[in-house]
Amino acid sequence: MKRPKKNSIDLYIDLLTANFSKINNFHLLQETEEGKHLFDLIVKTNADLNSLQGLFLNYYIPAANKSIVESWSQISKSTYKHLLNLTKDDLKDNLYETIRLGYVGLFHKYEAYLKALVKATDFLLQEINDMSDLLSIKDYCKKEFGIDIYKSHHHFYITSRISYISNCIKHYDSHPIKKPIHQDFINSDKSKKIEISKECFKADIEDMKKHCELLLSQIMIIGFKQILDHEFYKSKDENLLNNDIKEKYLKAFGNFQLVLSDFIRPKSYFSS
Repeated sequence: MKRPKKNSIDLYIDLLTANFSKINNFHLLQETEEGKHLFDLIVKTNADLNSLQGLFLNYYIPAANKSIVESWSQISKSTYKHLLNLTKDDLKDNLYETIRLGYVGLFHKYEAYLKALVKATDFLLQEINDMSDLLSIKDYCKKEFGIDIYKSHHHFYITSRISYISNCIKHYDSHPIKKPIHQDFINSDKSKKIEISKECFKADIEDMKKHCELLLSQIMIIGFKQILDHEFYKSKDENLLNNDIKEKYLKAFGNFQLVLSDFIRPKSYFSS
């Protein structure tokens, strides 16, 4: 008897639960309104990206391919085909246009996720931040890293790529001419519209999913870093610094430097 396919949402929640269960006292966070809000956001984002992926890979792109086959069949059988100077590749623009629209939708979903993630993290840490008069995630990123967190997509390869493609589609008629030019399009023919295969589009969606998981960790750590910085310097100012606090801070600081390297020492993915 064929075993029923497990629900994709169930699989993802099981994975999340397994990973979060490794965090000390995470069950206490799950019992709070703030913790549930963050958990719901993670699941919703994964579902949104899976939905977009499914719509384009299973419906829109196959429909575009079917249209190409049907159009080519009509041209091949046409009485006037000797007058038509067309190849099958000439009919692929609808396919590439469909994929290009997918990139616009993908980046919009990422922008919405980033805003919601920052808001959810501020909500999660609100009580602690209010007690210690700490900054919001947005204000702390501006102060600590000199960046606008809502415009930080150029700090990461996958989001810089998808943002660049999306902007070229929306503002430059799909030509890769927006300056500075992303490294992936430096050698592209600027007279031709961006053409991306289905396989490459699928890979980019998968990379975006992974990035969203990484960003969750980074934004959470940014929040905790501010709290730890505050406690460390507060203890230092009051001459109450003990070895336990110092050791905890220095160990955490090393981890922060590694996880937040995209913000601390950002790479450039664009031509100079």
